[in-house]
Amino acid sequence: MTAQEALNLVDTLLCSTFGQRLNDVQSVVLLESWLGRTYAEIAVQISYEHDYIKQVGSHTISL
Repeated sequence: MTAQEALNLVDTLLCSTFGQRLNDVQSVVLLESWLGRTYAEIAVQISYEHDYIKQVGSHTISL
């Protein structure tokens, strides 16, 4: 399974189960984490604070 396939699967499951989709930041965090990047690397890449990306990652995984 590719990272994009995993992202699509998670998004589809969230939509069918909870009626919500991943937002843009959640999608990037999930995709980049799947590819082995750290929250610090992701934060730099998309110009967000590291702590915010950690929060988003933690929340997204808990869904």
